[in-house]
Amino acid sequence: MLIWWAFQNESQELLELSNIFEIEHIFAKNRQENERNLTNPDNLETLGNKSLLEKRINIRASDYRFEDKVKYYKGFTNLRGVHKEETKINELLLIASNRNDYTEEDIKNRNNEIIESFLNYMKNKNLIK
Repeated sequence: MLIWWAFQNESQELLELSNIFEIEHIFAKNRQENERNLTNPDNLETLGNKSLLEKRINIRASDYRFEDKVKYYKGFTNLRGVHKEETKINELLLIASNRNDYTEEDIKNRNNEIIESFLNYMKNKNLIK
């Protein structure tokens, strides 16, 4: 479902088959354990809180707060002058560019958007009524 969702975005470029992807929790599990910001912790595991992310980035960004993850999503140059490449998942770049935080409300809204879009897609392809 996350692969389908990523490629529904018309601006999403095709990616190299050699890329290794993992599932990213946009709102980090560790953040919930430490801060308890979500009123419903089950929202951590909904589609609205997950995205594809390159393994090389997910390793670095996995347990950070959203405002810290943005740096990894967008790419940066470290103190040694080495450039760390941004994600190729366009939706994550858009989320990182348009939000200061990723909240429970964002999770719920994105979850609904993914599910509604998928159902509409299925209906348009005459796969469900």
